[in-house]
Amino acid sequence: MDVLKKLSAKISEWNFYLEEGDKPISIVSWLVDAIVLASASLAISYLWFVYKTKTPWLSVIFAIVVTGAISAAHLKLRAKQLERKRQARLNSAAATYRKKELLSLTPEQFKWRLAKALFHSGKFEDIKIGKRFLKATYKGKQALIGFYHAPYSQQVPPFEVYKFLEILKHCGYTTGFYFTSSSFSDTCYAIQQDHDDLELHLLDGDGLLKIMEKSGMFNDRDAVNLYLKSEIDRSRLRRRQARRRLLTPAKARTYILYGLLFLVASFIFQTYFIYYLILSVSFVLLGILVYIAHPKAKSVKARDEVFNE
Repeated sequence: MDVLKKLSAKISEWNFYLEEGDKPISIVSWLVDAIVLASASLAISYLWFVYKTKTPWLSVIFAIVVTGAISAAHLKLRAKQLERKRQARLNSAAATYRKKELLSLTPEQFKWRLAKALFHSGKFEDIKIGKRFLKATYKGKQALIGFYHAPYSQQVPPFEVYKFLEILKHCGYTTGFYFTSSSFSDTCYAIQQDHDDLELHLLDGDGLLKIMEKSGMFNDRDAVNLYLKSEIDRSRLRRRQARRRLLTPAKARTYILYGLLFLVASFIFQTYFIYYLILSVSFVLLGILVYIAHPKAKSVKARDEVFNE
């Protein structure tokens, strides 16, 4: 029982790594594809070797070898894909968790976190923390560092960037940095380009997180793993609701297409007409069964109709 639970948990974890947005992908569908590929490869290679060698037992051996090579290459490719997707989801989960934690800070806490990140980056020296701004030496030049942090805000108001540029000019600075925990709009970047006489760097929340990560500030692996586990649990719940969508009409069409291809092959290689015909009928029936098993979308009543009942 424990083995089954561990296997189920592992499958749920793999499914989570395979997800692309709201599109659920199951590791089981990969397994089905591998079985279909191996079956088709075995049948086609066996029939081809029989046609060439006229020796059934030797054809079986050759077909198994060919099928094994194709299956091994396919599984190796899938393993690499899974590892890439796993690493991408881990990085995405860590970034999302850290972004949420950053957005939850108060403006004062954000200012001190920013100062710590700049200090640990090794690129800023003689950092001085003021009430509204930070001052530091960057590449031998004095730099003014501003920031905008409104918890859970989406973008920096363009006027804030413009106001910071005016302060830079008024105080005689030629280099400035403006950080935010959110993001900058296209207008903010347009304002930056219009003031090319000043060296202004705009760094959003993602850029700040990269600086903090490179500086080794994060010691939250356990917290990230817990967050990742919670996301996997949410994914499992979503999949329970969409489990019947595992065998989709797209899969049914693919199987039926395989059946039609084998049907065409049966007329081309008439000597082995019966073998190809059996394969054709098998794939067509599989496609029909998958299509029948797929649940039909339930009609949803319009909102006004519901209230008018």
